[in-house]
Amino acid sequence: MKRMSFLIAGGDLRSVYLAKALAKEGHEVFAFALKNEKLPESVKTVSDIKEFEKVKNIIFPLPCCDREGFLKTETKERIKLSEMVENISEGSVLMGGLLPKDIISLAEEKGIKTFDYYHREEFAVRNAALTAEAAAAKLLEMLTESISTVPVLILGHGRIGRLLSAILKALDAKVTVAARRYSELAWIRSEGMTPLEFRLLDAEIGKYKVVFNTVPAMVLDREKLMLMDKNAIIIDLASEPCGTDFSAAKELGITAEKALGLPGKFAPKTAGEIVKDTVLNILTEEEDEHGK
Repeated sequence: MKRMSFLIAGGDLRSVYLAKALAKEGHEVFAFALKNEKLPESVKTVSDIKEFEKVKNIIFPLPCCDREGFLKTETKERIKLSEMVENISEGSVLMGGLLPKDIISLAEEKGIKTFDYYHREEFAVRNAALTAEAAAAKLLEMLTESISTVPVLILGHGRIGRLLSAILKALDAKVTVAARRYSELAWIRSEGMTPLEFRLLDAEIGKYKVVFNTVPAMVLDREKLMLMDKNAIIIDLASEPCGTDFSAAKELGITAEKALGLPGKFAPKTAGEIVKDTVLNILTEEEDEHGK
């Protein structure tokens, strides 16, 4: 692939390793709102958003902004994505994780191509695998007994639920997976786990000492929590607003963790390389399409 220019704006250690990986492959890399003491000399730090207009490819983090539309960053920078987009040149490419619809519309009005790498299948699969691995590691940190003695329930059998159940089974945990569709229940059984219909959750949830939630909807409400073992651990892996009533869990004395962004915390180097591979795939496809 030809040498390209990238500006990486905001994010955590994943973005730092993304910058390093792109620079290592010979690309010109600029960084905005990143902790520059962790960046190599080959990555140029910029502090003025007017510099955005000079760079062809802009990469926002995952998630790219907070609920108020400000760039996610671990620095003191406080800037809205809309201000940044206003300074990106026509014909540029903007890539980010969970790009808001208003930012996509604003960019497209300015003639900027947008791509949400979070919704790419190759990113979703690899990121789910990393999330599952990190979730298992987090559980091992929290447990005070062998995982082989702990009954574990996973709510949901999507990418993360499926990968996590396989990892936990390999660690000799007793794994049950809850799903709604009969086809998913059949897959769970064929994968060597115990299937559980969601409609039976009330009657069964009290049996488990560990509950992982992967469903991005309120499934562990106060009523469900009141049926749980008070010494149980909940690890919620679902995207915001998650699926656990954390206030109720605290009142009931149940340990409940909102485990967002695990790849960036447990394996930022690998997580950054996954983003790098995905954005390069996007640009390769664009180049191929343009060539046609």
